Amino acid sequence: MQERYSHILEQWFIMEPPLFQVLCVHELVANTQMKCPLRSGRRKLEYNPEIVVEMSDDALEEALRAEAVRLLMKHPYERRPDGCSQQAMGLGSNLVIGDNYSHPRFHIETPQDFNLKRGMSFEWYAREIEKQQDSSSSDDSDDPENESPNGGGGTGNSDKHRDLAELWDEDDMTVQLINGIISSTKQWGSIPGNLAELLTSSLRAKINWRNIFAGFRASIISSKRKLTRMRPNRRTGFDNMGSVRRFDTKLLVAVDVSGSISTESLQYFYGVINSAFRYGFESIDVIQFDHGIRAVHNLKKVVKDVAILGRGGTSFQEPIDYAHENGYDGLVMLTDGYAPPPTIPDGFKTGLLWVCENQECLNHHKSWMEKSGRTCVMELG
Repeated sequence: MQERYSHILEQWFIMEPPLFQVLCVHELVANTQMKCPLRSGRRKLEYNPEIVVEMSDDALEEALRAEAVRLLMKHPYERRPDGCSQQAMGLGSNLVIGDNYSHPRFHIETPQDFNLKRGMSFEWYAREIEKQQDSSSSDDSDDPENESPNGGGGTGNSDKHRDLAELWDEDDMTVQLINGIISSTKQWGSIPGNLAELLTSSLRAKINWRNIFAGFRASIISSKRKLTRMRPNRRTGFDNMGSVRRFDTKLLVAVDVSGSISTESLQYFYGVINSAFRYGFESIDVIQFDHGIRAVHNLKKVVKDVAILGRGGTSFQEPIDYAHENGYDGLVMLTDGYAPPPTIPDGFKTGLLWVCENQECLNHHKSWMEKSGRTCVMELG
């Protein structure tokens, strides 16, 4: 394997710079216990020599291409999709690769194999695969109807897909290393334009929610300006004549406590709320919601321990209606976005800010969220 691997890398040195570089920062390690031919994570590229020896050189090269693309997408090193098994994650990752990069000599699943739409994120595919697994869990594992048309799905390959994600773990240092490879790439080789765009888009600076939060507060305060019959101010002259601002901004923060939100994300959500006090909010109303409103709190200081209620499905309609009915100036929705878009009531005057837990969630939901308010990514630290 070492000789075949070195020969492929030598060819890639000139023709496939990003694939070459990302594999070079991973140690090649043999592992006869795994069910898949190749897998990556923890700065290792593992292979099963008993499987690889049966592969042609062309098939091995395409398998390595697939694994290199997976690494460039950073699937093994970013936060795992909440509520998804290793099998769903491994298969979800394959669907993104199969959807964006052709491998005619090495089979890798595509969204069509599972009747899923194209162009979605790794996290979305992992969730959908998890749903399919849950719905078929009571079926016979040997039933051919559980297999995908190309043999990629169902329980027959469950060990392979589970093993594929065995080494995956969050690693910010490796993410930054891979980002450096992507940002320095000028020649993409066999990577098609749409995939290159997908990779480079992952480098774009996340929206700084702190700036948006501060601007959001300013916008809803400025909307409270009302006409008066004031005389010109001695210091500001005519600039402020005829108007005054009220600084009693009424803010509501809605925290998604549905089952798709991890405990870690809930801690981040309340970190966002605590940070809001830095921007001059003296009091913040907080509601917890899933498919209904589960708790209502009025916070006047930073909170450390909060009891979480709910953990069911998700509906945005309840917090939208609650904000509208109670006359809030601003509503901040902390969520992963996985629920039907809400219906905005007639006469809805509440400023709405959608804060998604990560960039992947924002990319998936941004198109409908922006129809009702502003959007940003939760980014603590």
